[in-house]
Amino acid sequence: MKMRSLHVPATALALALAVTACTAGNDHAPAADTAAEASTAAPASSSHAHAAASAPAPVLAEGQRWQTDEPLRTAMGRIHAEVLKNLPAFHDARLQAADAAALADVIDSNVQYMFAHCKLAPEPDAALHVLITRMLTAGAHLRENPASAEGMPELVAAINTYQATFDHEGMQPLTHD
Repeated sequence: MKMRSLHVPATALALALAVTACTAGNDHAPAADTAAEASTAAPASSSHAHAAASAPAPVLAEGQRWQTDEPLRTAMGRIHAEVLKNLPAFHDARLQAADAAALADVIDSNVQYMFAHCKLAPEPDAALHVLITRMLTAGAHLRENPASAEGMPELVAAINTYQATFDHEGMQPLTHD
């Protein structure tokens, strides 16, 4: 497979790297940006502000979920709904570039909303940043190629990881075959 450069929109990259979102005033470690690191995030503390993304992740006990707040649930609900709306077209190989770009725009705008309004404790915030990075990267892949295996499938996986690890009542997992 030929490797190609992925151009993440400047605002998306800035948001992902800023990692100063949900807990205003706290320093955060950079979020992981690969599928292999999808379930990990560096602990958020000022001593780890420049730590590698591979630092130990906050861990939940079996069956527990991170607490959420209303802005997070609102933003993730919007992203979930937009993915659900576009998933059939992706599965049928008919997702149009304009629809993929609109979905990426929904991701970008809702991530910005999260950064502006969400207030989480440091550990769930760190875990969320991993998912935000995955969603922004998936959105960039969708803009580049609506049929990309790194686009919709990765977006579905990130949302399902959020649903499984964050307490968001009523959010159902997405299916992607």
